[in-house]
Amino acid sequence: MPRKESATDGAVGQICAPHALALAIVLGASGELSACEGCGSDKPYTPFGVASSLPIADLPQSSPSGLSGAPSASSVFAARSAELVPGVPSTWQGSGLDLRAPKARLFAQVLSADFDGDQELDAVAWLLPAPHETNAAAGELWYFPHGTAPRKLLDLPGFVPNGPDCSLSPALTQTGARSVTLDVSAVCKATLIARAPARALVIVAPNAPQPVLLTLRAASAAPGESLNLAVDSSDQDQDGRDDARLTVSVGALGSSEPASADLAWLDRAAGASRSANEPIRSLLHFLGELGTRARRNHGTRPPETNRNVWRLLSSLCLEGGVPRLFDEDGAPFRCGDLTRVVDAATSNEVSYALAQGDVLEAFSVENRDGWYFKALSSAERKVVDRDLLGAVSKLTLAAPFVARAQPLVPELPHYSPLTFLPDGALLIRGANEVTRIAADRSTEEPLSADAGSPSWPLELAAPDGQRITGVSHACDRSELLFNRNDAQQGLLPPLTAPLLAARPASCAGNGRGPNVVIAPLAYDEGGLDALVNGSHVSTATPGQKVALGLPAMGGPRSPDGRWLVTPTALGLLLIGDRKELWRTSALSEHADASKFSDCVVANGAHAAACVDAGHAILFTRGRPNATAARP
Repeated sequence: MPRKESATDGAVGQICAPHALALAIVLGASGELSACEGCGSDKPYTPFGVASSLPIADLPQSSPSGLSGAPSASSVFAARSAELVPGVPSTWQGSGLDLRAPKARLFAQVLSADFDGDQELDAVAWLLPAPHETNAAAGELWYFPHGTAPRKLLDLPGFVPNGPDCSLSPALTQTGARSVTLDVSAVCKATLIARAPARALVIVAPNAPQPVLLTLRAASAAPGESLNLAVDSSDQDQDGRDDARLTVSVGALGSSEPASADLAWLDRAAGASRSANEPIRSLLHFLGELGTRARRNHGTRPPETNRNVWRLLSSLCLEGGVPRLFDEDGAPFRCGDLTRVVDAATSNEVSYALAQGDVLEAFSVENRDGWYFKALSSAERKVVDRDLLGAVSKLTLAAPFVARAQPLVPELPHYSPLTFLPDGALLIRGANEVTRIAADRSTEEPLSADAGSPSWPLELAAPDGQRITGVSHACDRSELLFNRNDAQQGLLPPLTAPLLAARPASCAGNGRGPNVVIAPLAYDEGGLDALVNGSHVSTATPGQKVALGLPAMGGPRSPDGRWLVTPTALGLLLIGDRKELWRTSALSEHADASKFSDCVVANGAHAAACVDAGHAILFTRGRPNATAARP
């Protein structure tokens, strides 16, 4: 079938980022994900994952090993790397073989094995063109069967960048009894278009009439991430033909436990047929192991492991809008119904945070429900709500005091127009004046500017004049970005938040993504410290201590710094000497705390205030419910 050209073809003209691409095809080895385009164009092609998908009953039920979702140890082929040939000669001797390269071709790598089952050694070799050879492919894969003439299996896939400013790194590995894997990546001096494939992976059965079993393309990892691939092309269904199982692993750089999932194909007469059960099956296995460990209160497991699941899904699945793995025609892979995966991943994040005693983070996970691929199912949402409610003391609130003064709420990220004084009085900054509500709610009166009434800036600006102007759900990297500018330079490089951007958000061309709510704690030359949808986020350099000092006016901390408040779907969450949830759902008005913004809290958590529908509302600490929090 003729190969269709995709937007990512045209190797040299694309911009390729300098990046060290480790070559690792051997199962479990580390290296960046690889891919390849339509080699073996004469092979009948079956579209991946649609009519060709196999149901569970047709796929070998291999038991995943560890957390990778890879086949069981008994079914994994012991991969063998090719021999590198010094000097790139035109002849090669070894393993009882005496090989001569075709005209104007030179040996770079040779792999000897019995590929046709006749008990005699054959060879597969990666050949380079002789110096000064023109109009020749930059590399060719050849088969040297015992006793018969050699034949070419494929050329270097055309989409791999290849030119004077690019260097190729090929790796040839036997990954099945009758099959090999060719992995070729390019590193260029120029910068590649974001997520453009620069690496090819081809699984080949040299002696088969249609030798190319599977061809994939891949882009390099997202900034700050690793993207790895392990290949097993052994015969999974015992039909005499080698198949393909790819284990894709993605994690933040430095993470000790990347997230992993499989894609699987069985070789059929009409072409490679992709299993409809992957990657869901292996993802659920991985998440099941994580969930078990989270509930055992394993404090040694890095919290980044949970977020690696979202990183993996983003690089692997079309549904995330930013895939980095593609089939031979350049089409990304659909992962299917991710409901169970999203349920399990979200539940794991909540469970882990609660096991560590981080109630603030546990509630923030639910605040971001729907950010990643889809919302929780209603059944799982009930389970998560139950766990969250069990971790706090619940207080029932009376109707709030609604101020007459209108707070000024800027559209750009800002400090709250509300702030408590140490004596419990609430200040409301309006468009033209500041109003004071007494601690006992007996008076509400504007303060005179002549009397030096306290005021505070709402703009989220650092002392050097840099301002936070918005938030972006990045597409070319996985993290949320804080946009900023200053008066001298205009736009500045954004700050990278240690919080993952929503998927697909705007990356699929559908709107700007979910709303991001910033409640700033501090912003200075050390970076931004804030609650982002309830999650405590700092852009400070890792290991750098954040000097909190006295809380900023209009921040979510109490004046003495001992309490923190954030709105959630279940009520107002207050964290301090106690962990309390002030529930508003029984109120006839102002019942939905998830719609509150600009919340502040008084010393001792005696009161809290928020903005709801343009009005300042003031709650007095309620009475505890009969049911106490779980220890």
